[in-house]
Amino acid sequence: MSSLLLLSGGIDSICLASQHRPKVCFTVDYGQCAAQAEINSAKEVCKSLGLRHIHQKVKIGFLGSGQMAGQSNSPVSPNSEFWPFRNQFLVTLAGMLALKEECTQVMIASVSSDQRHVDGSSTFRSLLHQLLSLQEGNLSLVAPAAEMTSEMLVRASGITFDVLAWAHSCHTGNTACGRCPGCLRHSQVMQSVGLNR
Repeated sequence: MSSLLLLSGGIDSICLASQHRPKVCFTVDYGQCAAQAEINSAKEVCKSLGLRHIHQKVKIGFLGSGQMAGQSNSPVSPNSEFWPFRNQFLVTLAGMLALKEECTQVMIASVSSDQRHVDGSSTFRSLLHQLLSLQEGNLSLVAPAAEMTSEMLVRASGITFDVLAWAHSCHTGNTACGRCPGCLRHSQVMQSVGLNR
């Protein structure tokens, strides 16, 4: 099976890139505040791991909400970073590219803590998998770390600090703010696995 990995440049997707060595890694600038840092992170990770990287700009920033779109909160979720339909949109784009690249599956970096959002749940993933496999091309959606914590994934991946150090998790900009949920989680994971230097 050949995979296309949605590589955001965050800890979880970087660990999957290191562990699974997908055929293609795909990063999307959809108008999120940290787009350039995510692209830079993904590029450097792929360069370090010898993986092929594609990034694409798709202008949907005007549809965003929450911290990733430069707003203080989301109008439809208690989670300040929530951007409605973002994951569904990204998987759809990834599916299009996966077929073009003759991949058989789209890999996403869901971990157990993502289930606080509906689009991080097993039900959501199952429905998206059904939708991808129903259409021509019969793609699969896989989330190898869905039952793991980020800390478990870091340890299981065997990733080295020099690669993981490229991770960018901030929701609010290209420089880590240190305060948003993404930055706080990043710090917690790095400290927990002993990679915070």
